[in-house]
Amino acid sequence: MIGLEEKLNDNYIKWQNRAYIYEKVDGMFRATTYGAFLDRSRKLAAHLLSLQLAEQPVMIYGDNSTKLMVADFAVLNYVGVSVCVSKEWKAADLLRAIRLLGIPCVIYGAEKKEVIDRVREALPGLIYISMDSMEEICNDTEMSGELEPREEHLCCKIVFSSGTTANPKAVMLSKKNVFAGMESLYRRCPFNEGDVDYLFLPLSHTYGGIYNFLYSLVFGFSIYLCSNVTDMAGEILEVNPTLFCAVPAIYRKFYEGYGSNIYKAFGSRIQYLFCGGAYFEEEIRKAYKDSGLNIMEAYALSETASTFAIQYPGDPDCQSVGTIAEDIEARIWEPDEKGMGEIVVKGDNVFMGYAGDREQTLRAFTEDGYFKTGDMGYILPDERNGGYKLYITGRKKRILIGENGQNVDPAHIENLICKKNPNISKALVYMQENKLCCHIYLFKQGSRDWDVFFTELNDTLPKYEQIRQYDIAVDSVEKRLKQ
Repeated sequence: MIGLEEKLNDNYIKWQNRAYIYEKVDGMFRATTYGAFLDRSRKLAAHLLSLQLAEQPVMIYGDNSTKLMVADFAVLNYVGVSVCVSKEWKAADLLRAIRLLGIPCVIYGAEKKEVIDRVREALPGLIYISMDSMEEICNDTEMSGELEPREEHLCCKIVFSSGTTANPKAVMLSKKNVFAGMESLYRRCPFNEGDVDYLFLPLSHTYGGIYNFLYSLVFGFSIYLCSNVTDMAGEILEVNPTLFCAVPAIYRKFYEGYGSNIYKAFGSRIQYLFCGGAYFEEEIRKAYKDSGLNIMEAYALSETASTFAIQYPGDPDCQSVGTIAEDIEARIWEPDEKGMGEIVVKGDNVFMGYAGDREQTLRAFTEDGYFKTGDMGYILPDERNGGYKLYITGRKKRILIGENGQNVDPAHIENLICKKNPNISKALVYMQENKLCCHIYLFKQGSRDWDVFFTELNDTLPKYEQIRQYDIAVDSVEKRLKQ
């Protein structure tokens, strides 16, 4: 494959006047052309370079938008490291990431001004750029020549991945990592400029930010940005896309609503439905396939730049999470007598390490350089398409070490917590400063006295398993789906 910049320049010549990204404005989808998108990205990059931000991490914070996409690509391809963070983050989360990574500049959406004002109070010396000012910046920026794209082996993107620790891990990705999965994806789905993607996934995650957005720059498919999760069903029919990516919770909601008419949910042109991110029940997968919809299970992690395994079109298998990408090496580490064990991987897709945490990085790899996914499973030949299929059987058991050396099984405590209250979407138990702590995620806001809740829970647990600190958040995607 030719270099990314050469490919972009070729695409610019072909598609500069073609509608590329659609965003809803005053109830109507308005388009930005491919040429306008690249022009704005390059002009913003030139402005950021004039602020002495070359090779620096730049935080990008806001709702999904064309402006956020312009900023993300400008930084990662021409300036430094794009640190695109969740729109759900609060000031404390932003401050923690800024201090961890030494971030000198924050680009933010106007809808996040109130949060950013609190960050600015704590860190007044940073450069703050509102996305609302980007059009003026681009208009005022003169290009003195072509920008030099950053080298593919350098870190270009940091994605914060949730895990079993108190704070998200800062996953460092290079352009080599980011674009490693493109050829394997093309083998399965030869996308082109005629394809249309309806995108609601967060651009701060690799699933949406890489496979939907960045790959579209090469393949040429257009993108319609979801204006609101609650309007998704109607907008999909309005857009009539050819491809759609979602997590199982979304596909479950569609199936609950449409039932045996599920084939009507995605319009008349849909060719590819991708599902990943969590366990998806076999019976619902089968219902989609039986209805004639080409639903393709996928499996990956932030640490693998969203590249690992994707089903081939038309594969009737409802157990596999996909055929392993042909450009990577995957195997089962320390398999048992049935060939089951931890899934490990090596290849250009595997991340550079966790920023600011060398010990965690070293623990994440085997002695011979394979990344340990933490997922358990097995691999079988793909008799239909060639290659090898991946099957997931569960997560590797987590064990936390208590203050006095006791082994603590967090999954056991998490299950107890979730069973005690039907409003709890998920619980995450972790160790911090020798104290057992817990993140609680709710389906919807409630008036529960959580001090009483944890007091009652702790009365049923031995001292070394008792929760000493907790915080509560609403699982925003689930919340909107329930409304």
